Amino acid sequence: MAEQTFANQKAVISGATGQIGFAIAERIVNEGGSVSMIGRREGALQEAVARLGDQASYALVDVDSDQEVADYIDGFDRVDIVACTAGWTVIGPVEELPVGEALAMFNSRFFGQCRMIKSALPKIPDGGIILLCSGVGNRAFYPYYAFGAAVAGAIEAYSHHLAGELAPRKIRVNTISPGWTVAAEPDAERSSRAAKPFASEGAQMNAFLQSLDSPMHEIIQPEEFADALVFIARAKHYTGQVIRLDAARSVTDNPLDGAVEPFSYAPQ
Repeated sequence: MAEQTFANQKAVISGATGQIGFAIAERIVNEGGSVSMIGRREGALQEAVARLGDQASYALVDVDSDQEVADYIDGFDRVDIVACTAGWTVIGPVEELPVGEALAMFNSRFFGQCRMIKSALPKIPDGGIILLCSGVGNRAFYPYYAFGAAVAGAIEAYSHHLAGELAPRKIRVNTISPGWTVAAEPDAERSSRAAKPFASEGAQMNAFLQSLDSPMHEIIQPEEFADALVFIARAKHYTGQVIRLDAARSVTDNPLDGAVEPFSYAPQ
């Protein structure tokens, strides 16, 4: 029988139909908790709930909307865990990428997490958990990824200061920073939504894709992020930190033994 780390705990998860969000939801359910998953694609949410069973539910919520997020959270008596994994990114040279697209990405990926947390805080009991999701781009160079790097840095700064603000309530606030993560069965439709390219030359996108490689030449599996949440749940004084699950990508801009085409080691 699985450990019951999350026994009787209620979690809300944004981006729950993505690889990381679903892995976290599955672990919470498997270890005794219940999850409410939010997103914009009802079919994908229904499929996720069917896979997880009676301890899972879903709601159609646009994290870009203050009112929709507030109305959704208002339906809970308490929220023990808030996990924010929703978001998308933009790729391209700064002189070509429309700033409006970057603003839209910030609204969803950064302020979407802020909306979730602000609305949930009155419902989170002392000792609760808040988990944000950033990205490795602010610690390592990725070609044509200035705005993606900027939003990752903003999320980590926000998380760091929020942890201090909520420490008297013993609410732990941490961030996971994922390296390259792909599903066992890649979803081309979801991939097209997760990143909008604004590179005018194929060589620019190729340079970005090549930079996804890490010194370990390995892809991070989504289950590792669920492992990180279990660690956070058990380590009662771990807060204000960034867990960098990136196969050492954040410690160097180039693999020490030369880059490998990243799709060559993706799950087949």
